[in-house]
Amino acid sequence: MNAKTLKIITASLLIFVLLLLIALLVNLISLASVNRRTADLERQLVLAQSQIEQNQSEIEHRSSDEFIERHARELLNMRRRGETTFVGR
Repeated sequence: MNAKTLKIITASLLIFVLLLLIALLVNLISLASVNRRTADLERQLVLAQSQIEQNQSEIEHRSSDEFIERHARELLNMRRRGETTFVGR
């Protein structure tokens, strides 16, 4: 091999290594972005699951006979047969 060929090979290898490093850097930046997005989505999931639990608890409460009866008496002025209701001033 002559000196000119050796210089071309060395320059080519150097360019190749630089391109690999740039590709690695771009991928690391993309990975960091994906990891941040994943963490954000996991936090949102925890909040959504908590809200679902609260909603289910509220549904159970509002589905109870006690709630329905109280709601019917207080807001709809309903009463049972034979029952007398008194309305305050």
